[in-house]
Amino acid sequence: MTRLVATEVTRLLSRRFTSIALILLLVGLAGYQLVVNEALSPVTGQQLAAAQRSYEQSHQEWVDNHERYEQGCRDTGGTAEECTIPEPTLAEFSVAPTPFKEAVTTALEVSSVVVALVAFVIAASFIGAEYTTGSIVNWLTFVPRRGRVFWSKLLSLVGFAALLGALGAALVLAGAVGVAKLHDSHVESLRDLAEMGARSSLAAVALAVLGFCLAVITRHTAGALGVLLGYAIVWFLRMSVLAERAWVQRSISWTPEANLAAVVEHGYTYSVPVQKVTADGVNVAFVQHTLSFTHGASYWAVLMTLAVLSSLLIFRRRDVI
Repeated sequence: MTRLVATEVTRLLSRRFTSIALILLLVGLAGYQLVVNEALSPVTGQQLAAAQRSYEQSHQEWVDNHERYEQGCRDTGGTAEECTIPEPTLAEFSVAPTPFKEAVTTALEVSSVVVALVAFVIAASFIGAEYTTGSIVNWLTFVPRRGRVFWSKLLSLVGFAALLGALGAALVLAGAVGVAKLHDSHVESLRDLAEMGARSSLAAVALAVLGFCLAVITRHTAGALGVLLGYAIVWFLRMSVLAERAWVQRSISWTPEANLAAVVEHGYTYSVPVQKVTADGVNVAFVQHTLSFTHGASYWAVLMTLAVLSSLLIFRRRDVI
């Protein structure tokens, strides 16, 4: 079994598609450091001047009109507290560098999504190409025990995805620390960020396993990508057209991406719109809910178990030609 896994790893790394995907991933992660650099850069004199001008304009508008606006509000039945327009302050218009932890957390979230999607595509194409070209038939001629072939391929992808996720997070974190040192920014919460980076490798593993299983079931790379694209469309509709539907947002706790976010971020918070009837009419309030790390890990453990067992059964029973 060890020799089979080693052989599959060699085949995976020798594929041209894998090399191209890794190069593009490296360029993307390195390029995102420009965003981190922008977030951590000190405030320039031009930005300070722009903030000062915006403050002066807003403050002058407040001086000229706030009494009239407040009186008009009271005339329509508003209370003094509701109609009070606070005086603008310079702090409201000032710009400051993004805190290190906030900037790097966002960078790790973005990188975990990108790395996981790359792992999905590489895993799907690894087995999908063998079905398309027919090389899986030749491989099973040399190793007729399909169970061993299936597990060797899956284990090689799991190890590859885990290493890819860890290296991607390490690159992002190291790059952010370098940028922070360049700008003399305060580096904080490195341990928490490193733990988040380690958890992001779980996302890469999960998507790699899912991509492999979908390609086995559909017998084609395009089939796995089609499922991913279809789910992306459903996600877009849920987050845009149906964003204010309470029954839709309540289902977030059972969506794959929310539970994966709960694993990577060690807890995920989302909002559900709730209608409340008041004296002024119907208002919509947003109630926050939290998915725990345990919930997310359990959800994905069950999902991957079902996907692996289903694809294993199909791989063992179905004709590969």
